[in-house]
Amino acid sequence: MSLTLRLLSLSVFAIAAPSVSAETLEITGELMTSTCSVGSTGGTITVPMGKVDLASVNANTRAGQKNFTIALDCTGSGAEQDVGVRFGGTPDGSTGNLALTAASGATNVGVALYDGAGNHQKIGDDPTQWVTIAAGGSGQLDYSAWYASPGQNATQGTANASGDFVVIYK
Repeated sequence: MSLTLRLLSLSVFAIAAPSVSAETLEITGELMTSTCSVGSTGGTITVPMGKVDLASVNANTRAGQKNFTIALDCTGSGAEQDVGVRFGGTPDGSTGNLALTAASGATNVGVALYDGAGNHQKIGDDPTQWVTIAAGGSGQLDYSAWYASPGQNATQGTANASGDFVVIYK
């Protein structure tokens, strides 16, 4: 191979070689002595909303309050822990509320979750309420679920929602 052909080949490889740029990945966290478990039957907490008057939902932007508790068992923990819950699921637009399931017949309504102090706990947001549980202890987080129609234009029909929650530590 001639010197000119070799130099031409090397210059083609130099042009075709991708540019490499390194960024930084940092992993942070903490190893804990133990975590808490949720006291629920089969891993599910069911909140029966019952029948709620459509006019009440549309007149007040939310109605049908049903309280529920998430019980936490931290008996295996070796240290005091600050515990909270982050709710997940399909949000109802930008309201922060939980959307109804596709099989629901009601429209323009979702389920708003509030902590025991009355703060709106938006889907996907960090907890608004924390509880400190002593080493080897147990505790609970209190919430309420409401049908909510910020546009005050809900329509009648079945109104079921399903989401999830994770216990997180501060």
